[in-house]
Amino acid sequence: MKKYIINIDELVCKGCELCIFYCPKDVLKLAEKMNQKGYNIAEVIKLDNCIGCRLCEIACPDFAIYIQEDQTGKI
Repeated sequence: MKKYIINIDELVCKGCELCIFYCPKDVLKLAEKMNQKGYNIAEVIKLDNCIGCRLCEIACPDFAIYIQEDQTGKI
């Protein structure tokens, strides 16, 4: 089974929640943590559930999230 790495650029994320809404596996949630601009950012809560569909990446209007296939076999 493939594993994925989810990268969220905390400086760019504005907490719009589109990535959370479109994720079919509930991998993401809105964090209590705020970025430097004062937005609550998205965070990964269930990485093992990620199927690499990239819907979160496609939905993000600010290109703040991107998915990579884990080449190491370890996460």
